[in-house]
Amino acid sequence: MKNRGVVVRCPQGLQLRVAATVAGIARGHGATTVRLSCGHCQNANACSVLELLTLEAGRGAQLEITAEGPDEVVVVEQLAQLFEDGEGI
Repeated sequence: MKNRGVVVRCPQGLQLRVAATVAGIARGHGATTVRLSCGHCQNANACSVLELLTLEAGRGAQLEITAEGPDEVVVVEQLAQLFEDGEGI
C-alpha cells in the first residue's frame, strides 16, 4: 500500500473538472484500488467522480491518496503531480 498527502491548489477546489481528471487517472490503473480521503471526511473511490465531489475539498484542503495494487506507486505519483501542478487542472 502506498500513501501520500497532497494539498488542493486549484482555485475552485476539487470540482467537477478536477474530479474527472483524477478519476480518469485512477481508472487507467484498473487493477489498483485508489482512494482519496480528507482528514475528517469519508474515503472516496478515486474512480468515481461523484464520490470525489462528496469530499467537498476546497482550495487548501489536505487530502490523502491511498493506493493498493500493482501500479500503486505510479498512480500515487501521477495523482500527486496533478495536485502539485494545481493551476494546470
